[in-house]
Amino acid sequence: MAFWRHKIAGSPGSLDQRHADLPVMGFGDHLDELRKRVFFALLGTALAVAICLYFDQQIIGFLYDPYLMALRYSGYSTQMFYRKPAGGLISYLMTGVKAGVLLAAPWIIYQAWAFVAVGLYPRERKAVYRYIAPSIGFFMAGVLFFFILVLPIMLKFFMQFNNAVKLPPPQPNWVEQWIFGKAASPVQIMRFPTGNQIKPLEIPIVRSDPTTFPPHEAVLWYNASDMELKMHVGSMTLQISKQPAGVLFSPLPMLGDYLSFVTIMCLIFGVSFEVPMVMLVLSKLGIVPAATFRRMWRVAVLVLAVASVVLAPTPDVVTFSTIFVPLVALYILGLIMAALGSRTSPTPADEPSEPG
Repeated sequence: MAFWRHKIAGSPGSLDQRHADLPVMGFGDHLDELRKRVFFALLGTALAVAICLYFDQQIIGFLYDPYLMALRYSGYSTQMFYRKPAGGLISYLMTGVKAGVLLAAPWIIYQAWAFVAVGLYPRERKAVYRYIAPSIGFFMAGVLFFFILVLPIMLKFFMQFNNAVKLPPPQPNWVEQWIFGKAASPVQIMRFPTGNQIKPLEIPIVRSDPTTFPPHEAVLWYNASDMELKMHVGSMTLQISKQPAGVLFSPLPMLGDYLSFVTIMCLIFGVSFEVPMVMLVLSKLGIVPAATFRRMWRVAVLVLAVASVVLAPTPDVVTFSTIFVPLVALYILGLIMAALGSRTSPTPADEPSEPG
């Protein structure tokens, strides 16, 4: 990187004279370094995946809990579905694999920084290594910020939107009446009793599932702790599917779709939280001054808006906003960090030159 910066500048005086005589790595050396870093990154990822597969049961409960909670408190059944015959097994394994990739992401970031540091001067390399740990911390903060705060808000909004869109009562016109037949007339409907004139079916509400059942009988109850209507028949306890009455849209939670959504969003937020650190490092190295970041803020906001549209896995305003607003806040934080970092960065003219 320093070699190409010197070539582009074209002026020997602009090169750091203290390191002008250092050997420049050739293309083959950079390729070997890249091969080594990729190998270490893959090795760390494989180890993280193995660990996550071992604790896959606990990870599944942790990852799917926000979605199941959103379904439960919105009146829907807390069940996850799959399409293919081996979908359950595939989803079980892919959960461990994707969780392992997220776990190994800090190690992958470290390998990327280490590869970049090879092309820097010792002073620049020291600055890069200084910010590796904070950059990993920012990545983890982005993942936790999405999973703890943003994901529940998004899921709650989606469920509330489903409940707000009601199913209109069917009103057949004369063509539909001719095709499907006439519905009950208002006179016929008036013959039926009102809802308050009948004795409703009494279903016990319990805080825990019963453990003993009478033989050859079906037992129905509502578990208030699980917020589920259940029935025991034969030797099986069944969870009765439910949804709010009159809604037009009803979710069908798919294992693979939810896992892909969470993984992509975690990576997006983790990488997005690296924006302040990237701005700080570029400012410290003198590649992009802090004044340039301040002057180009309008262009930066436009780029962040386009990036939010491209990165959003679903085309809705809420998902776009949950990506765009944190990106703008991170850019502002990056402006502050770059300004503070540039004040403490020594200029080449102020640095003492080495003798000889």
